[in-house]
Amino acid sequence: MEKKVALSIAGSDSSAGAGIQADLKAFSYLGVHGTTVLTCVTAQNTRQVRSIYKIPPSVIEEQIESLCDDVTIAAVKTGMLYDEDIIHVVARQLKKHHLKPVVDPVIIATSGDVLSNASFLASLKKELLPSACMVTANIPEASALASMKISELEDVEKAAKKIFELGPAYVLVKGGHLRGEMVTDVLYDGTRFHRFSLPRIPQRKAHGSGCTLSALITGLQAKGEPPITAVNKAKSIVWSMINEGYTPGKGADVINHSMTIQIPPPMENNEQFDVWLQLKNAVETLVSFLPSQFIPEVGMNFVYAVPSATTRNHVCGIEGRITRYNTHALLCGSLRFGASKHVASIVLAAMSFDKSIRSALNIRYAEKTLQRCPKIGLRLASFDRRDEPSTVSSTMEWGTKQAITTAGYVPDIICDTGALGKEPMIRVLGKTPCDVLAKIKKIVNASSS
Repeated sequence: MEKKVALSIAGSDSSAGAGIQADLKAFSYLGVHGTTVLTCVTAQNTRQVRSIYKIPPSVIEEQIESLCDDVTIAAVKTGMLYDEDIIHVVARQLKKHHLKPVVDPVIIATSGDVLSNASFLASLKKELLPSACMVTANIPEASALASMKISELEDVEKAAKKIFELGPAYVLVKGGHLRGEMVTDVLYDGTRFHRFSLPRIPQRKAHGSGCTLSALITGLQAKGEPPITAVNKAKSIVWSMINEGYTPGKGADVINHSMTIQIPPPMENNEQFDVWLQLKNAVETLVSFLPSQFIPEVGMNFVYAVPSATTRNHVCGIEGRITRYNTHALLCGSLRFGASKHVASIVLAAMSFDKSIRSALNIRYAEKTLQRCPKIGLRLASFDRRDEPSTVSSTMEWGTKQAITTAGYVPDIICDTGALGKEPMIRVLGKTPCDVLAKIKKIVNASSS
């Protein structure tokens, strides 16, 4: 099997949360073969960097030469380069082998320890940035590169423009150090700004997040993704890894490179991305607790629509199904807009009555489940397939509207008893995937009590 090859030129982190170790984990997650050129060895843990040993530039040069003589490198990133001697040899070798790097301008570790010397910045600007395909800087790094203070989003855009003038094709300024509930990263391509926003994860000081983000961008570009799409996908993956982070030591959390994360498809806008992300998190939660007896023979789908949805292409769902695996639920497929037909039609029909009802899923029909629903505060409605006119193009759209019209309100549950060749079904509706999950948890808890 052939794999794309990505290269990380960076330092070693003995705690394995950041540095070249994090880069290799990120490449592996993407299914990319990772290669490495070691620049420095650090003695560090999750609390501090105790010492730094600089690899001799001649050895760094030999590492790059040996790789380029043997493998085809599809994409390369640089991390900790430490000083002008290392930058000089790396820049010369990359130029020689026609490689344009993703530059992560590592200056300070998560712990606050300095990972570069006094001459690093000037050399980076002069020798490496002019040939970079992208720079991925956090706020302190961007502030240093642009020689300006950054305190708000408008400053980020000004700094990105200044860094762009140094020569890179793209400038990504990460907004994690700014205040606010949302973390907005700004990508500048020389013509326009692209913003990528996700909710801030509270009480997380994620060691290795910057290294991982730049490595994921590099790996995705190695696989052929254009820069804007690579940044969008990489940010979502890192967000999930931070959200599932853990604390192996006594200091900062490390991000979870080993969790199963779905890579999002290309999005038209941040609104779609937010819908995809909320649904992804809800699907993962659902699969973690749902007993298999709630899964229909045809499987389950779980959907979430954008606020202005009018067609199935505006509804994100599972391209595949949630199915039974022994006593547990198993996700078979990925999330994509336009992937669902039946459950998406239910949501669209419900939205024609109430725009806030944007999410739904289907579960196995059982009279006992229906009997418990009123007791736990869930309102029911139903339709009969035998009443369906022959001219109807979508049973789910007609049935949902029929149930809502008959009930006089949009219920929590819509069910039908099936027909010849059609499995009876219960559908759970809600405003958001979290809302639907809360109702499902009530149903599951009631069935076990």
